[in-house]
Amino acid sequence: MFVPDINFLTLNDLPGILRINAGLSWSWPEEVIRSDLSQDSNSELSYIGAFATNPSMEAPLLGYAVLGREKRLGVLMALLVDKHFQRRGIGSQLLLAVSDCAVYLNMKRLILRVRKSNVAAIALYSAMSFTSERVRQGYYSNGEDAIVMSAKLPLISGVRS
Repeated sequence: MFVPDINFLTLNDLPGILRINAGLSWSWPEEVIRSDLSQDSNSELSYIGAFATNPSMEAPLLGYAVLGREKRLGVLMALLVDKHFQRRGIGSQLLLAVSDCAVYLNMKRLILRVRKSNVAAIALYSAMSFTSERVRQGYYSNGEDAIVMSAKLPLISGVRS
């Protein structure tokens, strides 16, 4: 397993976020992310990043997650890992960091929506104690269904290193 440094993201990390988002069919607009990360933002979102510990690496931001809040629920708004660093445990480490942050904010459960076709993500979430709650028909802009999953906090990792 690759062991990155986990930290909150700042506006200085915007280029890394945009680099990770570049290969996606859809991502939040740069202006929205910039606003969320600005110091004077009233955003209820927490951006958490996984950083390379080796300073010689070209891309220090390896992945990031976004935690939102709805009452006493945490909402995993995004979880992305650089395509060159996937399948190395970074996603599970980011999920555990999101869990820690949500527990600190006194949240009791974490919910997320995942594309029905994203088998790898569904397997990761299931290994981290998430269970399927329901299907949201046609949730995504291309008409694809979303599976709504949730887990009691703190998360319990079933992912092997």
